[in-house]
Amino acid sequence: MRGYSYEFMKHVRALASKPDAPCGVKLGAKAIEREFSIISIANHVGVSRMTVYDWFTGKYIPTESNLKKLKAFITSKPR
Repeated sequence: MRGYSYEFMKHVRALASKPDAPCGVKLGAKAIEREFSIISIANHVGVSRMTVYDWFTGKYIPTESNLKKLKAFITSKPR
């Protein structure tokens, strides 16, 4: 699915199911569900693909401005 490995999707979904999951992880699960590619998200927000992966796995938390861009892209763009 759109460049995500099965293991990556499984990992992000498991992390997102936890009540204390970081916002980037929750948005990552939503992006996977809506089939957005990492590259399209990275290009929209203006960051590297690795940065998006790091947000989706909870390694890093997006800045407030990047979080707004990420959330707007994932939640409002029709699929």
